[in-house]
Amino acid sequence: MSIVARKAEPLCLAESQWYEMQLGDLFFYVMRKGDVYWTTQDYQESSSQALFKPIGPVSDLPEHLEIKEKIYFPETSEQLVITLQLADKPYQVNPAADVKIAPQSRLILYVSTPLWLQVRAEDEGEILAEYPTVIPRLSWVGKNTTEGSLCYSTRTSAPSVFSEVKHYKHRALTALGLVNDGEQLITIDRLSLPLNILGLYHTDTGGYWTESVRYRIKPETGETTIVAGQRPPEELGDVRLISRARSTDKTSRFRTAMNLIMG
Repeated sequence: MSIVARKAEPLCLAESQWYEMQLGDLFFYVMRKGDVYWTTQDYQESSSQALFKPIGPVSDLPEHLEIKEKIYFPETSEQLVITLQLADKPYQVNPAADVKIAPQSRLILYVSTPLWLQVRAEDEGEILAEYPTVIPRLSWVGKNTTEGSLCYSTRTSAPSVFSEVKHYKHRALTALGLVNDGEQLITIDRLSLPLNILGLYHTDTGGYWTESVRYRIKPETGETTIVAGQRPPEELGDVRLISRARSTDKTSRFRTAMNLIMG
């Protein structure tokens, strides 16, 4: 079971009743009062086991929490929905061990990144509120303090075997192909993953995935070509689109990723 596996369903909330959803480290709360939706959130320690509970009524809001947002949404034919999305910035992915690629060789790494929970208008309408399922760590990546990009950062085991991939209900997987087109060994200790130009997909057996991404690298010149696939890996079979990419400006986003790929 997943939080959002098919078309997002409208929020049918009883008047003045608090509802809670748990996902990753996030506790999300919402209550409807007339045309206004009250929301707030809380986070558990990141060292705790990941949470998972679909939205449902609770007796009351925890005493230590305060209302963070009031969303005014006049009654129309549209309603609010909860959906999931990828991060709003690129992720700098740091493999637990350095990755070395022999000349004229290739491999695939499977990397996992946290999802964002969104409250939005029905039928892919405007985003009204959103919350990461895990509080991300920010990192500046670049040649100096003026040339670079602000990214999120995560450390991952990055397995290279499909059968070793672990699925989590609050995270999306990306198959990251690395191709050494040169005659020198490549050592990579970080990877830039431009999630904000990728779509989010779901499969009943494989959980959440993005389109595959392939990097072709010539170590002699530093030239890198980056291509996004049309879908997640074929091994998953049928997949359903959950959320479209946040940005359609793939050219500039891939150029940024090329500047950040090699450590």
